[in-house]
Amino acid sequence: MTKSLEDMIHEVQSFNTDNPDYKCGSVALLGRPNVGKSTLMNKIIGNKVAIVTPKPQTTRHRILGIHSDENQQIVFVDTPGIHKGSQQLNRNMVKVAYAAAEEADVLCIMQDGSKPLDRGSMALIERFADGRLDKPRIHVINKIDQSNKDRLLPRLQEIQQLDPDAVAYVPISAKKGSQVQSLVQEISKHLPQAQPMYDPEWFTDQSQKQMAAEYVREQVFLSMYQEIPFQTAVDIEEFVDLGDKIEIAAVILVGSERHKPMLIGKRGELMKHIGIKTRQGLEELLGCKVNLKLWVKVQKDWFNKPGILQDLGL
Repeated sequence: MTKSLEDMIHEVQSFNTDNPDYKCGSVALLGRPNVGKSTLMNKIIGNKVAIVTPKPQTTRHRILGIHSDENQQIVFVDTPGIHKGSQQLNRNMVKVAYAAAEEADVLCIMQDGSKPLDRGSMALIERFADGRLDKPRIHVINKIDQSNKDRLLPRLQEIQQLDPDAVAYVPISAKKGSQVQSLVQEISKHLPQAQPMYDPEWFTDQSQKQMAAEYVREQVFLSMYQEIPFQTAVDIEEFVDLGDKIEIAAVILVGSERHKPMLIGKRGELMKHIGIKTRQGLEELLGCKVNLKLWVKVQKDWFNKPGILQDLGL
């Protein structure tokens, strides 16, 4: 069996290096929904730390990804997409993003370079450029592999006008890895000299239980359409490590009675599909056999109820 995720995640302990010039700091990945923050972090870390789907608002809470080498440790904080929403869940997600920005050493403000710079993205850039947060800002133009190369220079000039005091403007393709190493090198320039916060083998602070909930939710998002994914959440009710296998029981919450049969599917086929894909992903991640039980529960308007959101870590 390969080393499990749980073996790599322990209580934070002091870990010292012999390098007096060693750097360590946190980097907040910020931006509108679906600009590629999670894809970028996974690419840099080299592990699937954050789930990724084509749907916006996939990331709902702060996710840590840890990149370590002989010279530095970069603690990336993947944040929910900054957006407007009337539900309590949406407001909480945006608060998480801004809180991460306040705590970080470096801000990476991402945008989708394959689309025109919209009003929301411009407002976001201007908000961080207003000087309230005195932190190095790096603007990351993602998805350049999907954009017209002739538009890249005008786009960079447009961002420079909005935030002339940023320390760098880096075009990348997170999906293909283009220019990602250049971005890491740029980030390194602005990290404080400090000893690492985590053992170099650790790549996230999430527990196996948290990862299991995220893997289930990822398959729900990939399998469902329209508004249903955004009105679902996953609660792990049982997580038992038996050594050679792990037993998991998970409840998928839906916000409306009419969504339950849609999620289950005809003769339970959709739920079976979600279960199979989730189990396969978790077995690859955890390096052992996984027995996964799923069922659906209706919790009306759970996304507007502070008590439930707190219980779900949202």
